[in-house]
Amino acid sequence: MARMLFCALERAEFEVELVSKYISYSKRHQQEHMDARIKGAHEEAEKIIARWNDANTKPDLWFCYHPYDKSPDWLGMEICTQLKIPMVTAEPCKTGQGPNGEWVPWREESQRGIAMAAMNIVMTQSDKAYLSTFIDDGKVAWMSPFIERDLLQLAAGFDAPALWPTGNGVKLLSVGMMRPGAKIESYKVLANSLQKICHLNWSLVIAGGGPGMDEVRDLFSWADERILFAGERTADEIISLMAAADVLAWPGCREAYGMVYLEAACFGVPTVALDNMGVPLVVEHGRTGLLANPEEENGYANALERIITEPELRNLLGTGAKNFALEERSGKEAASKLKTIIDTILKD
Repeated sequence: MARMLFCALERAEFEVELVSKYISYSKRHQQEHMDARIKGAHEEAEKIIARWNDANTKPDLWFCYHPYDKSPDWLGMEICTQLKIPMVTAEPCKTGQGPNGEWVPWREESQRGIAMAAMNIVMTQSDKAYLSTFIDDGKVAWMSPFIERDLLQLAAGFDAPALWPTGNGVKLLSVGMMRPGAKIESYKVLANSLQKICHLNWSLVIAGGGPGMDEVRDLFSWADERILFAGERTADEIISLMAAADVLAWPGCREAYGMVYLEAACFGVPTVALDNMGVPLVVEHGRTGLLANPEEENGYANALERIITEPELRNLLGTGAKNFALEERSGKEAASKLKTIIDTILKD
């Protein structure tokens, strides 16, 4: 999404520069780690400002993507304070505070930066609700998750269709990291559901890797040669796989929304997912895919069965998905929204 926003800002005819690769994120909450991050941010800010002074220029606005508890934007706070320029954030959010409130001081720092911002762009209702607890609604703007089609490139010389096992079955694709938590939960839902419909004519490619690889393989130990583990792939290869698939089968347990759904939709590939968290923001049930009730027994398996056995429905959803991604959720639409937000701030 950061890359998408960068591109959308350029589409809106702003001059955009990535000025630093400084990392404020920390895996550890102790005060000494916070002090080190703050000190590093201040030192980085001084270097950047000196560079701008030497060039006799400075930015009109600071744009920060995804400040949250474990990664407050100390760099932006320092630069905006010294140069007296406005700040805009996109997708500010929170994370867990820890069992004993270990991350509360970090959250306070993150909130300080968010409160400084002239505008905060949110893409989920949960983030909007969080911000309402400490800033005025007038400093919060809604933007739907979007996709910049021009950034999606096919891998040269990569024969994606060849990865699916031979046969004329429906080509299912799953793309997800293999790590404990929500990702493994999604793989469990997928494996259990596919086992219930193993009599149908389908094949599956799973793209992804991570520390949970062995656990995921065990989940599919019942499967035959119709399932292929493709491992970790480059971004271009993932896009090529999406373009070759018939259905994106990814439950999306507790997904904030999931860019993977919009990426597949760009190629007319419908989704079967769970109706939970932010997934409905990017998958419209009955229009761009099927959303199963996570509380319904066999709900996900039944949705998969429908899309596998009903080619007309599959084609209809694929057309709807492509129109949705390329028209309603396009980079062009996002650029227009960003331009309106930023032009209003710069005029004030």
